[in-house]
Amino acid sequence: MNLIWTVLLTILIIWVAWTAGMWLWTRYGAKSSAKVLDSKDFDEQSRGHQIFDLRDADSFKAKHVLGARNVPYAMLKDNHAAIRKDQPVFLYDTNMQYASRLARILKKEGYHNIYILKNGFATYHGRTKSNNVN
Repeated sequence: MNLIWTVLLTILIIWVAWTAGMWLWTRYGAKSSAKVLDSKDFDEQSRGHQIFDLRDADSFKAKHVLGARNVPYAMLKDNHAAIRKDQPVFLYDTNMQYASRLARILKKEGYHNIYILKNGFATYHGRTKSNNVN
């Protein structure tokens, strides 16, 4: 019985450590590759620039930042043709995970002026658009 508890406790500790590590990696990666903006600053500074919503199409249709284009992370990570290097790049997703990863890739490829919405779309209180028709 003690062996079972030891194994379960070990699995729990590994899971907690991995989760904490991923959270720290996401936050550090974002700050080292891009400027992380709160909702107000993201709304003000993104006007007239390229904004990419990295979430899935259904989430985008439900509600998104006004002026954003929905290009899922999986499409942008290997093909940056939709992203202009000569303009600021504003990225957001659900929780900064994909935005941080893409910012890191873009920075390595010579992109500058990369901005990420702090804590993802759920914390955004700026101008939005909804495509739902009910």
